[in-house]
Amino acid sequence: MRLSVDDKILSEIKKRLKRDLNELEKHIFEAMWSEHCGYLHSKLQLKKLNFKGALLPFENAGGIKIDDLGIFFKVESHNHPCAIEPYQGAATGIGGIIRDILALNARPVALLNSLKFCASQKHLIDGVTRGISDYGNSCGIANIGGEVIFDECYRDLPLVNVMAVGIAPVKNIKLSGAKENLEIVLLGSATGMDGVGGAAFASKELSEEKNEEKIHVQIGDPFEKKKLIEATLEILSLKGVIACQDCGAAGLLSSTSEMAYKGGCSLELDLDKLHLANKNMNAAQILLSETQERMVFALEKKTLKKVFDIAKKYELEISHIGKTFRGGDYIVKKEGKILSKTPLEVLCNPFYYNLEPIVIKKPKNEICKEDLDVESAVEKLIKSPEFASKEWFYEQWDYGVGGRTYLPPGLSGAGALKLPCNKGFIGFCMDTKPRFSEIEPYSGSCSTFLESYRNLVSSGFEPLGFTNCLNFANPENNDTKYSFVRSIEGLRDISKAFDIPVVSGNVSFYNECAAHRVYPSVTLGMLGFCPDENNLIKARFYENNEIYIIGKKITKESNTGGSLYQSVFFDFISGMPDKYDIELEKRLKKTIFELISQKKITGAKDVSKGGVLGSLLCMAFDSNIGFSAKLLNEKTNNNSQKLKLLFGEIEGRYIIATDEGEYVEKYLQKNNIEYYRAGKCFGDKIEFDGYCFDLVKLRNIYKNSIKNALGE
Repeated sequence: MRLSVDDKILSEIKKRLKRDLNELEKHIFEAMWSEHCGYLHSKLQLKKLNFKGALLPFENAGGIKIDDLGIFFKVESHNHPCAIEPYQGAATGIGGIIRDILALNARPVALLNSLKFCASQKHLIDGVTRGISDYGNSCGIANIGGEVIFDECYRDLPLVNVMAVGIAPVKNIKLSGAKENLEIVLLGSATGMDGVGGAAFASKELSEEKNEEKIHVQIGDPFEKKKLIEATLEILSLKGVIACQDCGAAGLLSSTSEMAYKGGCSLELDLDKLHLANKNMNAAQILLSETQERMVFALEKKTLKKVFDIAKKYELEISHIGKTFRGGDYIVKKEGKILSKTPLEVLCNPFYYNLEPIVIKKPKNEICKEDLDVESAVEKLIKSPEFASKEWFYEQWDYGVGGRTYLPPGLSGAGALKLPCNKGFIGFCMDTKPRFSEIEPYSGSCSTFLESYRNLVSSGFEPLGFTNCLNFANPENNDTKYSFVRSIEGLRDISKAFDIPVVSGNVSFYNECAAHRVYPSVTLGMLGFCPDENNLIKARFYENNEIYIIGKKITKESNTGGSLYQSVFFDFISGMPDKYDIELEKRLKKTIFELISQKKITGAKDVSKGGVLGSLLCMAFDSNIGFSAKLLNEKTNNNSQKLKLLFGEIEGRYIIATDEGEYVEKYLQKNNIEYYRAGKCFGDKIEFDGYCFDLVKLRNIYKNSIKNALGE
């Protein structure tokens, strides 16, 4: 195992300990004071976020309370492992986030994914997709949605962000902090060499030595995970079990030290007591192994036998590996000797950087005025992998297992689950707007938040809380510092404006290599609630529906900075994204909900990727119904202006479909909501402003573009 402890950090550790470190302790601190475990560059900034109203936001996962249930959800990254070994990287990413939910005594019920690729790297796309499919399906957890983004900035640097959702009665929740005079038990797979040093590996830029870095990638076993889920839930139902942690980054070291630190007690580990896959492992390898499918419990001595009996029932290995007692030390023993005794206050409280970035002024050049004709532009947009149907991905995932899924992927802006005992429905979506954030990170975060917000609203859900995964390049560079700080400030401000808290999160830095870096990629996963099945709505057209666009005027020529249109048609991004209006967003939500409750809307979708025309096309393709519409300003003459009107991603707009246009218009007028009657749904043609396309032809392109791009 190679050591790469920064000299400045090593000096700070020695200063706090008031002594030198032995070899084992250097490995211990390299992991615990790594960016991945210690959040050295982000911790102080994350304190700015709005947690008000979140349920246990500083636990393994946070959530929102609905009635007597805790809905827990969290998103994490597995970017570096997926770049090296996409199949196992994706699989173990799912495994890790499931365990975070499980540690709270919440049953994992759903998964979502936010995936970002370079479209030409088929091996990464295929490996990640199969890893998600094989692991998630085998665990028996429904995969209900997410997003896929394609851009050259993700070449060799895929971003794989996975969200898990769990449900638990609030009264049954278990926390992660231990207390004095408890026994420490390790349940699950035998500790082996896979993933050793993974936390340190994820805290640096990727190198070209990919074969060497494969040793840092964990190996998942979904069938073992299924047994572990059921055994853990049964163990956590026991009164004498006090705390639980999963073994994730930095393995046994981080799980046990954090458990003791949170509980304000000392913890002693005897490494000779562990069940090992390799008897020749040294102390550092045992502590830092990231072998999957393992959970740690702190429990009363009288409960030991019951826990061991449950492990036997599920055919899982188990070891009694340590104890807690009064004090504040982390003690590691092997062969009867104390190898390390370190204060938890030092071990779990690393040095934090106070980011003070130089202000970076992004260029505000307008998009180049290349004259593209509308007919070819429409087909090119539909062919682009980011716009195309994502069926190729989600058809490989089991989105119905468990019997809770109400709205599977592709039907609306959010995947939906039924809550137990007829307590309503919860909806989830995941969104990222990396090109917006690259241009202006503050408004990029706000725009991402609003995209998730509108996805839930257009499906009939009241947005309640969100989790985040913040994917950035090297935090030591001024450009990254600036983007990160401004992104955090954007999330803080927009969250407070809507009174919607962040419940949990994850930061992934060093997403860059020698050639390039990723765009600032702020991924959000948002939760919504709907008490009534009749108020859930799909992004669908029905024969003879009238189409309305509500919100900002359709005739407004928008800024296209950071839009999908710009990405598809040009080799660069520039200009500025459209400006959002918080008060308008709130008024539009109220309008949508009232029209839904009055049964006046049959379908709805927010205007996002591809602008008004792109959103209309998605609804038409997914409904297999054409439309005739007027979308362009009569004063618009050149193609560049036409494309901006058609594809511009203006904030604060929804498309609604209705059979009662007269009523809807009177309602909108009464409530002072701007609207535009765009057209009507019928037939097998896409018609607008003198242009006519065959629905079947365009729909086939939309449905098959990703499959064709991957050569299948």
